[in-house]
Amino acid sequence: MSDRPVPLVVRRTIPARRDRVFEAFSRRDMLAKWFTPSPDVTLDVLRFDFVENGGFRLRYVMSDGRRPVVGGIFERIDPPAEIVHTWEWEAPDPLEGIPMRVRFRFVDLGEATEVVITHEGLPSDAACTVHEGGWEAALDSLAGFVTTVAGNRRTSSP
Repeated sequence: MSDRPVPLVVRRTIPARRDRVFEAFSRRDMLAKWFTPSPDVTLDVLRFDFVENGGFRLRYVMSDGRRPVVGGIFERIDPPAEIVHTWEWEAPDPLEGIPMRVRFRFVDLGEATEVVITHEGLPSDAACTVHEGGWEAALDSLAGFVTTVAGNRRTSSP
């Protein structure tokens, strides 16, 4: 085993166009509806300045009463292809103060989009496993969200 953390890579094909998928990541109101690690977890978007060097702060409200907070700075925003930001948990999370980075790539597949998440800086196999499960569940939620939003747009159009 290496002393250096290995990046976690999670990928999923989402049945929606790339611009719609990117929009779900870039709008505070949309992000609040799907960006959670589990269907029984809600998200409070405390800060969301979606510009390069802008910050974000997210509080997850867990079913057991915990309220972990994560924040970071948007380092790169390249619509609709890529978002890169730092990722740092706040106290009392066990990973508090450990600087990490998350990169979202959006690969255009026509009427679908491959989302590739690369999460760097995870300090252990256990942290990697927990985050992998969270990202997988968030992508499940994203797929359902963009499908519902796209369906609503089609039915509400004249």
